[in-house]
Amino acid sequence: MTSLVSWDDVDCNELDPSSSAKISSTGETSVAVIGAGLVGSLTACMLAQRGYNVDLYEYRSDIRKQDAVQGRSINMTIAIRGLDSLERIGIKDTVLSKSIPLYGRMVHNIDGSTYPLPYGAKDQATYSISRTEMNKILITHAESHRNVTMYFKHKLEKVNIKENRVDFAGGMGSKKFDTIISADGSYSKTRAQFLRDTTFNFSQEYIDALYIELSILPDKEGKSKMPLNYLHVWPRGNFMLLGLPNQDMSWTMSLFGPKSIYSELQTKEGVLGVFRKYFPDAIELIEEERILELCLGSKGYPMVSVKCSPHVINSTMLIGDAAHAMVPFYGEGMNCGFEDALVLDDLISEHKSLNTALQHYSQSRCEDVHAMCDLAMYNYVVIRDLVQLPSFRFRKAVDNLLHTLFPNRWIPLYTSIRFQRKLTYKECMDNKKWQDEVLATAGKYLAQAILAGGFYYSATREGGWAKIGLAWAGNRMGNTGEMVLGGIRGYFSV
Repeated sequence: MTSLVSWDDVDCNELDPSSSAKISSTGETSVAVIGAGLVGSLTACMLAQRGYNVDLYEYRSDIRKQDAVQGRSINMTIAIRGLDSLERIGIKDTVLSKSIPLYGRMVHNIDGSTYPLPYGAKDQATYSISRTEMNKILITHAESHRNVTMYFKHKLEKVNIKENRVDFAGGMGSKKFDTIISADGSYSKTRAQFLRDTTFNFSQEYIDALYIELSILPDKEGKSKMPLNYLHVWPRGNFMLLGLPNQDMSWTMSLFGPKSIYSELQTKEGVLGVFRKYFPDAIELIEEERILELCLGSKGYPMVSVKCSPHVINSTMLIGDAAHAMVPFYGEGMNCGFEDALVLDDLISEHKSLNTALQHYSQSRCEDVHAMCDLAMYNYVVIRDLVQLPSFRFRKAVDNLLHTLFPNRWIPLYTSIRFQRKLTYKECMDNKKWQDEVLATAGKYLAQAILAGGFYYSATREGGWAKIGLAWAGNRMGNTGEMVLGGIRGYFSV
């Protein structure tokens, strides 16, 4: 369901990366970052590097001191936009040492057979890492800055965007700041305040799918039960099972499906029936007892896509999921949030002021992240359905061939998003549309050449059927040609 949407035309051009030398001024030294999750912690690090005094608030207790961490455990996949952000604060190598490279998808058919689909070139990889492990690294790094003060168990109650004041629940007090940056997630209280206090564009959409989390344990020898360097996917039309590896050789698994399928997971027979029918090879991997333990009675978690604009009002900014929550099917949510901080950092370099950078931020970012939200929706269809089609594999082979021949001109969609930062997300989407048009046009001329060649061959053979065939073609070429060309356009546009 989609709520009220009102979009303004925004020119959002990404700026060139620049130096992260310290820049601060006496009029803007105090910054509150709300939320010490992945994006909030990284943002605090970038601001601290520039000399700003940062108070970093988190509603949970310190996750580094917990045996079990609140929240969901879907693994994160780090790609180029995330890696560049981590490199900016000097912890890229630390994070990579805790991750596992993924070189493509491993597709599981119903009969148990598998085949790999590489993401791109042999050396191109994304990196799987535990959300909790990543968060611990970022919090520790933020805390290492002398000008960052951490506050745990501080639950946000309200942000006063007119007075730059933050109020906390449970008698934890309030405080004024020069700048407030809110990284408080998909259900952001700060964003809700934007809706109440200002003219603000907002939409949210829950997709007709839920997910539950499962896991695969290592075998008795402590080894992985599946080939390690892949995202494993069981595509089944309108639902799917996904698996991402962990460094302890276990796997974090997620079952995505429409709400209707969860009605079948309310009994033991129903759960086992679903897995025996659609994921028979996963039963041995996960183990029947664990499947029942994790699935039985589950109602699933919802997934929401959020768009809003502007991302900055007065001196208060939304960042990460608070500004653009997206469904997880591109694995780009964290990378997009990290790039938010990178874009802000580049704007500070350009304008020599945090306040001035904030004034330009929405124009530089809104349209871009809205495009990524749409691309994440598109990739849901790709993973659950299209990867099974020969046409998808053929199109991917064509893209890879053209990219090899024209590396700077023909950049496949996945490569442009996950392995390069030459294009913004919006430019990645526009580039995909242009490629579809080029291949559809090429397919049209190819089809016409094939038809013309076929008729010419028939016409040059002995016998009267050639003349009849040519006469029929003259009358029917339009209809037949359109059928053939329509099929080719669809074939090349997946």
